[in-house]
Amino acid sequence: MAVRNHFARTGPWRRCWPAAIALVSILGVAGCTQGDARQGESPPQGIVLNLGGRIALLDDFNSEPEVVADRPAGTEHLDVYRLTAHRQLVGGQIVGILDGAVVAIDPKSPGQQVVLGPATSWFPAADGSSVWAVTPEPAAGACAGQHVAESVRSRFRVSRFPLSGRPAQKTYELPCGLRPFAETPQGIAALQVTHVGGHREHTDLVLLNADATAVRQRIAQDSSSLAAEGRRILWRESSCGGARTCIKLYDSQGMKTATAPRCAEGTTVGRGTLDATGRWYASAISTDDGFRLAVLDLERGSCKDLGRNASLDDNQDLDGGSLSGSWARANLLVLNSINGAFTSYNAVSGEQVERKKSLDVSGVAQVWGARTE
Repeated sequence: MAVRNHFARTGPWRRCWPAAIALVSILGVAGCTQGDARQGESPPQGIVLNLGGRIALLDDFNSEPEVVADRPAGTEHLDVYRLTAHRQLVGGQIVGILDGAVVAIDPKSPGQQVVLGPATSWFPAADGSSVWAVTPEPAAGACAGQHVAESVRSRFRVSRFPLSGRPAQKTYELPCGLRPFAETPQGIAALQVTHVGGHREHTDLVLLNADATAVRQRIAQDSSSLAAEGRRILWRESSCGGARTCIKLYDSQGMKTATAPRCAEGTTVGRGTLDATGRWYASAISTDDGFRLAVLDLERGSCKDLGRNASLDDNQDLDGGSLSGSWARANLLVLNSINGAFTSYNAVSGEQVERKKSLDVSGVAQVWGARTE
């Protein structure tokens, strides 16, 4: 049953519900389409933003924002549009978690969305045309009678949904102690919590077999994942310290592990974001004079310093605090929720541009992506 709420300025924020899912939300429903992907150096256009409770579109970087979904009545202090774990796929779709479901948004019509399926987290499928939705079951019931680490709270299931909104094409139930976080051409990658001895535990990064029922390869021990896109996985060694470089890179195509590029200006910290191809990694770096923003080129082994950013002082995770960072093709888009400053950096050309007029933001604003054609 379709429910429509007419509160957008140029059209309602709408959802497409797959027949297999019966969810009720504050937001409405309608049909949605996919965009085509085109890579290039051109400046970003059709930029999609959540200004903290209003969805807006920028025709180009310095144009006036067009609000395509305004605040619903009675939500003056709420942001009903806020996505978690959002990023833009190589095919152009913006994907994230909203109201307990993974949703897809076409940047050409950001006032609409497609609900793909229930999820607490998600990751892109290796084929680029679908996503994996992750749902947990309480370990107390799902793992009853099994010997699992004390920190294991859930058993996870993954379902692959096409971006069209059709029902799930495939579902796997992972063994207890494994949490999926990415799919590479070599298979699904997961975090495995294991006993080390006594009450000590650590987390390993592993690749699963074809039906996700067992570990077939261990990528790293005692580590935490940072980002995964395309064929690459970035992680931090938990025991790493001192002058060592703690960020490692696994390339599933060559099945090789290497050290991530170092930045002369400082040490990579926090949780950054990879572009959809897995080539460029944006992250905070810690320096003697505070935190700066940098982009690592994982193919060429270089680091580009983008300058000091005071918004990183309280939280070094991109999109974890007042700073929202998102990749649209080769363009890193960075929005500051404190002052509305908006910056674009093109990783191919090296051009860095700051918007002439700050955006009118409230709460914790987000930049979602841009048109890819």
